[in-house]
Amino acid sequence: MKKLHFYTGSSEKIGMLFEEKQCIDIFIDRQSTNARLGSIYKGKVRNVDESIDAAFIDIGEKKVGFLSKSEVPFLGVNDKLSSYLTDGASIIVQVIKEAYQEKGPRLTANITLTGQRIIYLPHGNYVASSKKLSQTISEKWKSYLSEQLSMNEGVILRTDIANAETEQVLTELNNSRNLWRKLESDASQNKAPYILFQYPMIPDQMINQYQNESFQDITFDERQTLQKAKTAFPNLADKMRIRKEANQIVGQDVSSWLTEAIQPVVHKQDGITLTVEQTEALTVIDIDSSKFTSRHNKHDTIYRINQRSVKYCIEEIRKRNISGIILIDFLKMAKKEEAIILQQMKQALREDPVRTEVLGFTKLGLLEMTRKRERTGLLELMTNRELNKKPVLSMETIGYQLERELLEWNRNTECLLLIIHPDLYAFWKEELTGEVLSNIQMEVYYYTDESIPDYQIIRSGSKELINLYIAENHEIVIDKLL
Repeated sequence: MKKLHFYTGSSEKIGMLFEEKQCIDIFIDRQSTNARLGSIYKGKVRNVDESIDAAFIDIGEKKVGFLSKSEVPFLGVNDKLSSYLTDGASIIVQVIKEAYQEKGPRLTANITLTGQRIIYLPHGNYVASSKKLSQTISEKWKSYLSEQLSMNEGVILRTDIANAETEQVLTELNNSRNLWRKLESDASQNKAPYILFQYPMIPDQMINQYQNESFQDITFDERQTLQKAKTAFPNLADKMRIRKEANQIVGQDVSSWLTEAIQPVVHKQDGITLTVEQTEALTVIDIDSSKFTSRHNKHDTIYRINQRSVKYCIEEIRKRNISGIILIDFLKMAKKEEAIILQQMKQALREDPVRTEVLGFTKLGLLEMTRKRERTGLLELMTNRELNKKPVLSMETIGYQLERELLEWNRNTECLLLIIHPDLYAFWKEELTGEVLSNIQMEVYYYTDESIPDYQIIRSGSKELINLYIAENHEIVIDKLL
């Protein structure tokens, strides 16, 4: 049985999905993130680029949105985008992928309004259904709704429609129509760019995404959000309650869960370790079994480890909201066992609401898959990854850099005074005492300071200048390095 826990008492809203005390998905909604998935805007066309069949739309956010021709339902296959959109024109668009790295959000003009039983598409012009619905139920509702829809309208049947009454579905359809008319009215009265609609991610979007699951418990930290959720999702109201300890979720505070969720190394209780390396291009998950114990032979043990790792990998992928290209490095196994692991992976991923395609094992034995990018990934959301593109140099590398810099200063000055990190000093004393340094004629003084990342030259010149600094800063222990 699954459990949902929401933390909405602060500016940052958080939702966590648990299964057997294991966190398997995390939603985070921040005030600073306006162009979130599902948001609807009246956008202003910045420019149309026919060479890529796309338009760039100003929606009032930091990054300009990207609208592909394929996402404009009013156009035929042979129509040019510029025949409908011109620079400076207005258009109602919806975010289908949040901004990622340097790319702005991806947009669609085929608006969707999600309800409990149907998804309404004012420009859809088709009726589709969830793959989880039986053919009989699907055909029944397709036939009924096709008669209710006017020209250009469309709907997608959700799994909840299976147990719905005709009146409930018709009421939901009319409510969606009324909401769309209101959005169109607001758009006509406001100048672009303008935000028309935001569907709250916490708790609404998260509950909506998982509402067909069997929940044992749905907890909240504040009563106002609880009451709204009960009204919006009456079918789950009996599972909802207030937590006794608002900041505690499954025996751990919210911040601890979030910090734990982005750690690159994950140790499981059975001795299996996963290392998750996320880069701009792809994500690699490596499986290590050095601490796994078993009474079975080596062949069977490896197979058991890989079987367990399927579940662990999916938990990390969903929890971190990893998207794009994903490679999983399982322990080496036979082709027959690869086929079984591949099937288990596909089967387990059916519970993931985000579309994922498992492509198979490469010639090097890596499982290759792709996952649709929608919401911002947890690591990108919680860290300044864009600020850390510069590689972090090791103390050994910096030590050799310092040696080269001292050689540059040699014979051009009488004395130098350095502040140096203790780890760099330790490397210096252990490794850099060779022939090269014996050729340096100037005197080098130093003191250590843990607050600096590596080293800094703070004085250069005559010995008298250095002695004056030492006299003025007698509380600092300054020694001679060379």
